[in-house]
Amino acid sequence: MKFQRRFWMLAVALVAAFALAACGGGGGGGGGGGASTSVELGSAGENLAYDKPAFTVPAGQTITLTFKNNSTAQQHNIVIVKGGEDVAAAVDEEAANAGPPDFLPADKANIIAATKMLAPGASETITFTVPAAGTYTFLCTYPAHYAGGMKGVMTVQ
Repeated sequence: MKFQRRFWMLAVALVAAFALAACGGGGGGGGGGGASTSVELGSAGENLAYDKPAFTVPAGQTITLTFKNNSTAQQHNIVIVKGGEDVAAAVDEEAANAGPPDFLPADKANIIAATKMLAPGASETITFTVPAAGTYTFLCTYPAHYAGGMKGVMTVQ
């Protein structure tokens, strides 16, 4: 009799565990339950521009972004900020004040993700979770590159 009761209690516990697992565990919310997306982006040679001035990703997903500095003479990075041009301008100014080697502000509160400053020909892959739907500016924080037009928009849907 005790064996049957234990068996049924175990069966109920397993069914409950499977039901909870099927419901998900919180996390990504609405973005595809742990799915990930890869994005490849580079600098546009010697121009102060990205080879893709815009890209679109789904909200809540994990993004693997590979940035390649296609320049033969200039350093570049990519910094995705939590907002538009106003936030990008503030981050760019803070980055210039921070100086080398990476020209990144110490306070990362307005930054979603960033690569280090890359030498010509170098690349770096970063992984981050995409924020809520909206548009987010990305830029190069090497001095005068943002002002020269090295920026773009990440659209989150």
